[in-house]
Amino acid sequence: MLAWTAPVALALTALAPVLPAQAAPKPTPAVTTGPVDKDLNGDGVPDLVAVGGPGTGLGSGVWSGLGVKSRKTGVGTGQVQTPASNVGLRGNGVTGNASPADFDGAQVITGRFTGVEHQDFLYYYPTGTSAGNGGVIRGAGDGTMNNPVSGNQFSIFSDNLIDANGNSPLQLVNAFQADGVDTGIPDLLGIAGDATNGYRLGYHPNYYAPGLYYGVTGLTNPTPTGGTDWQNWSLASTETASGIALFLRNAGTGALYLWTGATMIDNGDGTGTLTHTQYQVAANWNTGVAITTLQAADINADGTPDLWTVLPNGTYRAYLISGLSNSGTATVIATRAQRLA
Repeated sequence: MLAWTAPVALALTALAPVLPAQAAPKPTPAVTTGPVDKDLNGDGVPDLVAVGGPGTGLGSGVWSGLGVKSRKTGVGTGQVQTPASNVGLRGNGVTGNASPADFDGAQVITGRFTGVEHQDFLYYYPTGTSAGNGGVIRGAGDGTMNNPVSGNQFSIFSDNLIDANGNSPLQLVNAFQADGVDTGIPDLLGIAGDATNGYRLGYHPNYYAPGLYYGVTGLTNPTPTGGTDWQNWSLASTETASGIALFLRNAGTGALYLWTGATMIDNGDGTGTLTHTQYQVAANWNTGVAITTLQAADINADGTPDLWTVLPNGTYRAYLISGLSNSGTATVIATRAQRLA
């Protein structure tokens, strides 16, 4: 690759017959017309994005699966329109190859990374020859990308993401504006570190321009189980009406947690804390299962974030979550696995 450059009962009398108990009415889903996080085409329903390439069960590129609405409720069902569309056919705008293979090995997340209302695509390479680098490609507002070579691509440079020990993030997710500073463009949250200095969460603030991230605030938060082994955890974020939500998964143990109301508190000394409310979603969720894409969104518009997974065989599945509790695990309903493309 080319190098980068710098979600009154009536009272009855004693003579009245006893009526059967009535079930409580189900809450009415909040039908939203937008903007909604992960909604690529503006129909008010979140959409699924997955990277293809070797080991993914999908062809090289970036695959966009538009969310399917329930005809009855008008909210997302967890299914997406298949086959999904490869929106990365023109490459990343950096290599000059204009090839979908440009995205092999990348992570892709969505958000308003160019400061406009519709969703854009941010790609990042955690390993390989372009490790630590990435970029932003403008979304077209219909589920696709704009042509990255026509002023629609903004590079992200590795020097701007490294921690104090020179480590690039193992992964990045959308942090929205968890620090309360509105630059018009989302910040990033990642995990970085090394065996000598340990691993931790890092907060990457945006500096009022697409792709411009500078410095990192090292967060002192322990893992959801109280440890420091952040290298064993993966993240997925979304934003709902109640704030920023972050899923945290440990593939080895099957632990799945949800942090809601995530807010970054800067200590002013290069460190900070991500305040939140923690829920254990599941104790044994997809233990040991390789997941190539883990994406969070309020899929069914009930106010509780949900998850999509894509496996190395190219199948996707939604996990609809409800019943968050401080004393037990949540209710997780899995939809049927289907081919994405």
